[in-house]
Amino acid sequence: MSLAERMRVEIDDRVERLRNRYGDFPICETTVENDRDFFAHGRELAEDGWLGDAGAFVTDGDGRALFIRHPNAPETWGVPGGGHEPGESHAETALREVREETGIECEITGVWCARRKTIVSKTNRDQRLQVLTVQFDARAMETAETSTTDDEEVLEARWFVDPPESVFGFLEPRVQAWANGDE
Repeated sequence: MSLAERMRVEIDDRVERLRNRYGDFPICETTVENDRDFFAHGRELAEDGWLGDAGAFVTDGDGRALFIRHPNAPETWGVPGGGHEPGESHAETALREVREETGIECEITGVWCARRKTIVSKTNRDQRLQVLTVQFDARAMETAETSTTDDEEVLEARWFVDPPESVFGFLEPRVQAWANGDE
């Protein structure tokens, strides 16, 4: 079985387990092309067990939501998240990333969306990888006035009562639902 087939089988299994635990959620299917070097790097990661990434839309008992800003997009707010590490579930990835990027401990309460991505090599379209991005809903374990981080990849982590002016496009429906109280 090829690496792409093994990844697809593992991702199908993970999606089924997530649905069994958290219920149904939308999955978007996308295909992207990577140049030879970037594809080779992804293949190396995949051979070591990488399956994609995960993040979390974190709220607290006061109805606030936690957002972060990164140096590569300092005017746009996002949610904590990052790359899956071998041996982790996607939920464990999201919890670890929230903790590393904000210092906040939280618990997963659901899945609001997922994206199954096929990565194709630009130089050989027969070379493919399958990855999964899972975006969770989470609840902070305790209310914190501010969040702290030593993560160099995060400029700022902050609680919001109202949505920030600019969020990444994939987040807009989730932020709107939160702002409308449709949780």
